[in-house]
Amino acid sequence: MAQSRSPKRKETIVAQIFLRSVSGRSIREVGEGPPPSDLTPFRPTEAAPSAVIRFLQRQGFKVHRDDLGLTVSIEGPPSLFKQIFGVTVDPTKVSATETMRLRPPKEIAEFVEEIVIAPKPEYF
Repeated sequence: MAQSRSPKRKETIVAQIFLRSVSGRSIREVGEGPPPSDLTPFRPTEAAPSAVIRFLQRQGFKVHRDDLGLTVSIEGPPSLFKQIFGVTVDPTKVSATETMRLRPPKEIAEFVEEIVIAPKPEYF
């Protein structure tokens, strides 16, 4: 009797992109908890989100914009991260205890404060 094999899951990396604000303030200053009622000091230029999203979609990433317009998340295979960011990311080594930062490509660098690899969620 032939043994059935489950299809090999494709490894995916997720990164969060913090958009550079006009004021120079970072939403990361706020820390945990609800966002402030006035997000004006943390907002990027109007052009930033769409420029970042268009560029990364053209490169082949799945892109998600947050509801507040302050961050963008990207998702893709390790090979795409190596191609675009020039780094090898081993998805099995990404953890909540170590933060891996990526250098933004020059095409979007003016719009990006920081790019951080997100750890995989832990399910209980």
